[in-house]
Amino acid sequence: MRIVIVDREPAFLEPLLEKLRAEGFEVTVAENISAVMSVIKLHSVQFLVADSSVLVDHSLGAEVHRLNPLARLIVLAARPSLLGMIESISSGMTDYLSRSQDSFDLLVNTILDERERLKRWQCALLSSTLKARA
Repeated sequence: MRIVIVDREPAFLEPLLEKLRAEGFEVTVAENISAVMSVIKLHSVQFLVADSSVLVDHSLGAEVHRLNPLARLIVLAARPSLLGMIESISSGMTDYLSRSQDSFDLLVNTILDERERLKRWQCALLSSTLKARA
C-alpha cells in the first residue's frame, strides 16, 4: 500500500518513515501540493498524511478522494484545535492528529487499523462481485 506524506520538514518525519516502511508501506514524501498532485495522478494512493500548514485553502482531499474514494486522509496539526479539526474533516480529511514525534506511534497504529479496514472492504467488494457473476 502506498502512503504519500506532504510536509515542509521531511527530516522531522524520519522516525515515522522508518516505522511505516518497516510495516511494509511504500512511502513517498513530498514537500508541497504540486509534488503530491504529481504522485497521486501517477499512482494509486491509499493514504495521504499532510501537515495542516501545507493544506491551507486547498482541495487536496477532494482530489485524492476523486481518484480513490477509499483513501484515508490524515492531517497532522502542529497546534491542534477544534476549529482546525472541523475544517479538516469538512474538507474531506478522515483523521486529525497532533504533529509531534510523540504522536507517531498513534499515527502508525491509526494507519495499520485503516489498512485492515481497507482490506476488509476490498474482500467484501470482491466477494459480492464474484457472487453477482455466479
